[in-house]
Amino acid sequence: MKLKLLTAAASAVLMALPTIAQAQGHENGDEGWYLRGNVGIGAHSDIDHSGIIIGDTESEANVAYSLGLGYDFGEHWRFELDGATLWTDMGKLSQVPSSFSKLRTSSLMLNGIYDFNDFEEWRPFVGLGVGAIRGSASTQAHGVRNQQNILLSTPACERGIECSVNGDFTGIGWQFLAGLGYDLSDKLTWDTQYRYQDTISDFTYTGTDRASRSDILTGKMSMEDVGAHMLMTGLRYRFGKSTPMVTCWDGSEAKMIGQCPVRPVMVTCWDGSSFEEGSGSVCPPEPAPVRMISCWDGSSYEEGSGGSCPAEPAPVQTYACWDGSQVTDLAFCPAETRSGETVQALCGNQYRQEIIYYEFDKGQSAETRNTINRILDIGEYCRVDNIRVVGHTDTSGSAAYNLALSKRRAKDARDELVRQGINSGVISSEGKGETEPFVPTGDGVKEQLNRRTEVLITLSEVGGIIN
Repeated sequence: MKLKLLTAAASAVLMALPTIAQAQGHENGDEGWYLRGNVGIGAHSDIDHSGIIIGDTESEANVAYSLGLGYDFGEHWRFELDGATLWTDMGKLSQVPSSFSKLRTSSLMLNGIYDFNDFEEWRPFVGLGVGAIRGSASTQAHGVRNQQNILLSTPACERGIECSVNGDFTGIGWQFLAGLGYDLSDKLTWDTQYRYQDTISDFTYTGTDRASRSDILTGKMSMEDVGAHMLMTGLRYRFGKSTPMVTCWDGSEAKMIGQCPVRPVMVTCWDGSSFEEGSGSVCPPEPAPVRMISCWDGSSYEEGSGGSCPAEPAPVQTYACWDGSQVTDLAFCPAETRSGETVQALCGNQYRQEIIYYEFDKGQSAETRNTINRILDIGEYCRVDNIRVVGHTDTSGSAAYNLALSKRRAKDARDELVRQGINSGVISSEGKGETEPFVPTGDGVKEQLNRRTEVLITLSEVGGIIN
């Protein structure tokens, strides 16, 4: 059962490595072949001997070393071929005098290693390896002589007075690795690791067991649960081109963007000052907003300052006469004639303009009918090509309201033209709101001359006369 579970786990890891490497590799440019060398200290686990040699042993610590050749797929995963050797003195067999056991294990493993790359230059890692472990054993036991110089049998030998094993055994093994790497440079990493090795089956050796000087038999000795603990440190060198560095927001360099320092979030205050979010600072209190009052003449003053607008003069009502002149009373218009000279004057220019003025916030005007009558006179004696009606307002009120009011004024004039018999096909109308004042003023100013509708007449022929 132990063999089946370990084999299944190792197979799953090894089969997944190429897929994981393809999906996560090439993220930071660290992929490439590398060579690793480690040296340290190790000890075999307690081992039970059975067969022709009997007893248990406790290993002493000794030098361990390892050499690996691998490929780093980048970001997290490595895959390496690893060899390690440990030679220890196992001591006496169950503390029996004149006995000893020594063991050298040499392993060749295929390791899958996962690096945790979220700690800048520090890189913790874990790994699992499977492969072969070769054990070279040298185990002997001898009987001791009593005071009568008689050679007594030893409990370390199954049958007699002397037993020994010298040989090699190779079996399937596995190992677990955990360690910490530190990037000394772009290519060189300081590698410190702990590993535990164990075998799938017992080590079995052929040896001799002598019951007497002439009675020598060949038999088997087994070492059960042959494991080893090793703690080693060394260097790992990666071949290939250097990893290109990225420049972080603060001017520092890192292997990848994820290793850059976190950019602080800045809070900008109303007065242009700023502070780092989470620092405990706050924006200064914002002063109350200043509200300005606009006057009819374009001046303004701060609300609450005690200022006021100058008195607004009374508006002067003016009217347009049939001949284009402006008067304050329609009774002052010159008498309209129908002589040939008058028609000549009416049709002498291609363009003619009539203006209708309005009282404040009104969409209709008392001037509209008189103005339309003059246009009818022009249409009677001259050939009209088209008539363009454009409504305007002063700057008192909102821009949206003024635009709607100007459209109503233009529509009122257009409707009166159609009602009086002008062909609607030659008439176009539109509203300009407060965008094209006749007298430029500031916002919110009531200006009589800006409250108007312009009727622009284009004649197709000029110089007309009465027949």
